[in-house]
Amino acid sequence: MKNRIAVAVASLLLASLGTAAYAQGAQQTTPPPATTSANAMSNGNMANDQSGDQMEQKIKHALTAHGVTATHVNVSFSDGTATLSGTVYTERDISKAKKAAMHVKGVKHVDTSGLQARKGQPASSQS
Repeated sequence: MKNRIAVAVASLLLASLGTAAYAQGAQQTTPPPATTSANAMSNGNMANDQSGDQMEQKIKHALTAHGVTATHVNVSFSDGTATLSGTVYTERDISKAKKAAMHVKGVKHVDTSGLQARKGQPASSQS
């Protein structure tokens, strides 16, 4: 009886080693970790670009909702920073644009250094 148990245990041990060796061989056919990491980073960048595009649309919508004409304002978003550039009517519109962008969830900072006000007032508000 002891011999049968010993044979069974030895068989299981050999089977386990054979399975482990097979699994190890199968792992060697997968791409090296560096390639896998590069692919993951690439896919992550694509996801970030997509969410960046979505954020840009949300920021443009917020500008319009706060009374800033966004047709002459370019918006970019990366790593929590919204960058606004282009032309608005007044200096007050620059402040409104910054405030509007800060209200968008996910925006941590707003760069308005590329945003300029026209020298004059819009034609409809001149008397």
